[in-house]
Amino acid sequence: MIEHRKGIIFTVGLMVAVPAITLVATVHQMMGAGGDEAIRASAVPQPPPPAASPTPQTAAPAGQAAAPAAPGAAPGPAAGSGVTAPAAVSGAAAPAAPSGAQPPAPLKPVPGRSATDFTASRPDWEKWLREADPEAGKQLAANGKPGAGVQACVACHGPAGITPTGGIFPNLAGLRSEYLAKQLADFRSGTRVQPLMNTIARALTEEEIGQVAAYYGTLAGPPLHVGEFGGEAARKLDVEGDGARALPACANCHGLRGMGEGPLLPRLAGQSREYFTDQMNAFRNGSRQNDDVGVMRAFSQRLTDAEIQALAQYYAGPAPAPR
Repeated sequence: MIEHRKGIIFTVGLMVAVPAITLVATVHQMMGAGGDEAIRASAVPQPPPPAASPTPQTAAPAGQAAAPAAPGAAPGPAAGSGVTAPAAVSGAAAPAAPSGAQPPAPLKPVPGRSATDFTASRPDWEKWLREADPEAGKQLAANGKPGAGVQACVACHGPAGITPTGGIFPNLAGLRSEYLAKQLADFRSGTRVQPLMNTIARALTEEEIGQVAAYYGTLAGPPLHVGEFGGEAARKLDVEGDGARALPACANCHGLRGMGEGPLLPRLAGQSREYFTDQMNAFRNGSRQNDDVGVMRAFSQRLTDAEIQALAQYYAGPAPAPR
């Protein structure tokens, strides 16, 4: 029984003594071995810096303060520190490399980003246009390629790119060369379907497509009478659209009064009523599908027949006089 009590007392004593000893040791260590120093950053004693023997050039008499630095001068080593001030150099001094170390290799410049990093691949017809001769395109438009079964462009599109009697043939004058080159390329590839134009475009070389497009891109469009016909419904669709039907304003893409906006957004002003109506119906029924991301197909399907007719009159102006 006595031995049992002794074991209990010994165990309790250890439980009290060990934390107490740990606490005392910690306080002793934090106070710098019992001195009056502040708490050290590390419990491992740091060796004192080596004392430099004073020299006549660097040592100052005991009790004499170091002379203040001149205004604007860079701070130097304290007097009595045993450190010689470095010689003055122009610009910032680079740190000395360790003895025997190899100099760092020169950094290679990293090329910066450019807009072309995020640009889709360019269409082939851009090159055809850059190398095109508009004068050669003029000759091709006037004469065609009889040996290849290509009739002259002027036969359907008029001598100056303006269809004289309206009809389903578009005016080419006033359209951008980029738009014309894209349409010919689409006819050639079959992306846009129209049997006569598919045959003609496939008989033309890439160089000839660029030449014809470049030529017609230099011609001024027909006289304008936009807005004289079509009524308020057409004007509102042109300027405002109809948000309730998710119809953007026509002017958002084709410019106010259908004057064209950018190289691939064609001018509507001056196109015949027949051609405008024919193309809107082609988008509507899906027989024309070379619009970007289906924009015109979606737009035309939300229009009524009456609205398509009103827009055709609005952009075309008065009907041509019979001949």
